[in-house]
Amino acid sequence: MRFDKTVLLTAFIALSASLTAQTHAGESMGQTPLLETSLGYTFLHANAPPGQCGCFSANGGYGSVVYNLPRGFAIVADLGAVHASNIAGTNQSITVFNYLFGPRYNFHQVSGRIMPYAQALGGGSRETSSYAAVQDVNGAAFSLGGGITMPIDRHFAWTIMEADWIQSRLPNAQNNLQNDFRIGGAMTFRMGSR
Repeated sequence: MRFDKTVLLTAFIALSASLTAQTHAGESMGQTPLLETSLGYTFLHANAPPGQCGCFSANGGYGSVVYNLPRGFAIVADLGAVHASNIAGTNQSITVFNYLFGPRYNFHQVSGRIMPYAQALGGGSRETSSYAAVQDVNGAAFSLGGGITMPIDRHFAWTIMEADWIQSRLPNAQNNLQNDFRIGGAMTFRMGSR
């Protein structure tokens, strides 16, 4: 598992560096990039078990690739993983991996260089835990959310904040439904221009 994460991270960085080198020399900071890749931190607040808030928090990271289309639209691939241990004072632990894809709309720049966006993504979720009922399970997932990005220069931007509601349908021995809240921030590599 650790090897897989290292290989994916290395490939992601290599792809970002390669595409950044191909960025048009004339691209300015205010132009919409053709492709954006992000790596960042994420915090997830989960509502397990269902029917009560034995809620727990998990920390992790996420990466995304955004292909910008004309008129503010974009296609997004978002991959994120979080982990929590010692849940509710026990020795139980859980790791959740979400893989989500779908459309994004980038609003016009406001207040100088700040660019808000909204997105609706669908895909799946995988949970690995030490709980007997849900040790290694998969299910559908859906998210609604958005964020605020600020370009730093023509190659880099900072996702100041992204906030998403994520609903997943993973077995939990009750209603097989989780409603989680995720926030995070990331550094974004911007490539090409539209």
